[in-house]
Amino acid sequence: MKNIRIFSSLSILIIIVSLITSGCRTHKNTSAIEMSSSLDSVQIYLKKGNLKLDRFKYEEALILFNKVIKIDPENGQAYAYRGMAEYHLKDFKGALEDFDSALKIIPDYGEVYDLRGIVKNEMGDKIGACEDWNKSYELGFSGAFELIDKFCNEENKK
Repeated sequence: MKNIRIFSSLSILIIIVSLITSGCRTHKNTSAIEMSSSLDSVQIYLKKGNLKLDRFKYEEALILFNKVIKIDPENGQAYAYRGMAEYHLKDFKGALEDFDSALKIIPDYGEVYDLRGIVKNEMGDKIGACEDWNKSYELGFSGAFELIDKFCNEENKK
């Protein structure tokens, strides 16, 4: 009789442990699926947001880039693209903040230095703009050369 109780207790214990560990595996699989789904969503929102930028639908692009940043706050591209939308909506302060955020995450993002330089130039910070355009050019973004030539060379400042 004593052996039957021990056996029953062990059986119940095994069943409980089995249920707990299978629940953990299910939770781990669910987390992996959710993570994969989130990454897929990020890519979809980025693509849709870029299409909205291309179609001059800047408010709609902002909504999509905000979703990306909510899912993945370390996504430098999302900050860069949201900054572009803000720039087109004449929210220069917001654009500048987003370009700063993008550069904190991706410090060698030459295109963003170029864009940040454009915003600084719009805000009247010619020195800061030229510094950003020079950094952009140093990082290999050749598009910055025209802006450097137009706004930063000594003969053009006169």
